[in-house]
Amino acid sequence: MGLVLAMLTAGCSRAPAEQRRAEAPATAEAVNAAAPVPNATVANVAAPVVDEPAVSLTSVPDLPANEAVTNEAEGAMPFPDEVTDFMVMRDGCDHFRGEEPYDAERRAFLAENVRSLCTGTDAKLATLRKRYKKDADVTLALQAYEDRVE
Repeated sequence: MGLVLAMLTAGCSRAPAEQRRAEAPATAEAVNAAAPVPNATVANVAAPVVDEPAVSLTSVPDLPANEAVTNEAEGAMPFPDEVTDFMVMRDGCDHFRGEEPYDAERRAFLAENVRSLCTGTDAKLATLRKRYKKDADVTLALQAYEDRVE
């Protein structure tokens, strides 16, 4: 039986944990007997070497250099404040009108927001369409809104 056991274990090596224990110093004296480490100070420690990627910060024009760049919006005027205010309010109204009331709390939240954002927008839209009927840009922007949402 001893011969069989010897033959079975002949090609085996130690388990990794056993191997590390065997290689590790046995005592604290053995550790302290290792070569002394010089005291590291800020003065004698070299700065780490970092390879920084080359980054180009020059702008690259979208158009060839010989073409003039024109800005069509340069001469454009913004919408009148009352039109912009209406659009912001009505967009919020439309957002909350399209939300799903999946529970009672959500239903109450949506109803409150619809009430505060949608009330009066039908009349305001009609007024703005009448007031700015000669302004093609405003007329076009207001066409996207439904006449009646209240």
